[in-house]
Amino acid sequence: MSQSATPPTIAELIEAAAEIAGSQAKLAALIDTTGPTLIQMKQGKRPCNWRVRGKLRAILGEDPAHAFMAAMAEDLQASENEDEKKAASSFKAMLAAFPDKAWRRRRDSNPR
Repeated sequence: MSQSATPPTIAELIEAAAEIAGSQAKLAALIDTTGPTLIQMKQGKRPCNWRVRGKLRAILGEDPAHAFMAAMAEDLQASENEDEKKAASSFKAMLAAFPDKAWRRRRDSNPR
């Protein structure tokens, strides 16, 4: 998931991760939540915190460090607090220094 692109919606993350997991029920178990909670998050009736979004992104193949930091940056950027917005900018700068998952696949497919 590119940092320059708009982050996927919660519903998109859940749908894609559920496809990989095999079902929404299996996905809920993987991310330590319940099926009804996952459905409420997908419908926008319940907040989906950075930990859950990070787990979903990791299931989708994103590097876990990148997945969790990106999710935290999204939450901080949405804050009204200026210090949190500054932290989000710092996180984004750090994330820009990390290679994306396409780089990881290229590296892993070319063992030395």
